[in-house]
Amino acid sequence: MNIELLCILDRFPEMKELIVSQYESDEEFQALCLDYFLCLRSLNNSEIDIQKYKQHRAQYTELKRMLEDKMLQHIRTEK
Repeated sequence: MNIELLCILDRFPEMKELIVSQYESDEEFQALCLDYFLCLRSLNNSEIDIQKYKQHRAQYTELKRMLEDKMLQHIRTEK
């Protein structure tokens, strides 16, 4: 079974027979299912990207704080 069909069946399991029937007989519906799968995949990838961005942002925020602390220590010891 195609991945795009599995995705739509996962979303609407109560309509399995109707979906499979339409998928087998309607190219436009097949295209819609493929578009749906591609959309889901893009959303999933963007969620991963957002999590990576948040992690990098947190790391840089911590690095910034550490550098500021070290600069202040350096400034204070140079008096």
